[in-house]
Amino acid sequence: MRIFPFLVLLSLSACAQPFEGRVASRLSEAGLSRPMAQCMAGRWTNRLTVFQLRRISSLADDLKEEGRSLTVRRFVDRVRQVDDPEIFEVVSASALACALK
Repeated sequence: MRIFPFLVLLSLSACAQPFEGRVASRLSEAGLSRPMAQCMAGRWTNRLTVFQLRRISSLADDLKEEGRSLTVRRFVDRVRQVDDPEIFEVVSASALACALK
């Protein structure tokens, strides 16, 4: 019976992995550099839920539709407006870590 919780966790973590590539693609399509988008998305999949990753992904799509080139600062400012402190914490920390990488 101890293997069941492990299998549940394994399947949930597998769900998040495809989002990493999708989120990174949407961020780079919106204007972030590909290395920065990949770095940030990689950190997010380890710390955020699938629902939170979807919110970030749709936010990147919204910014792209505005027609303005996306910068890290503009993205972090927009994320601050989302009513989820955990998303803001993870996004801002990853922006700093990836910028210093």
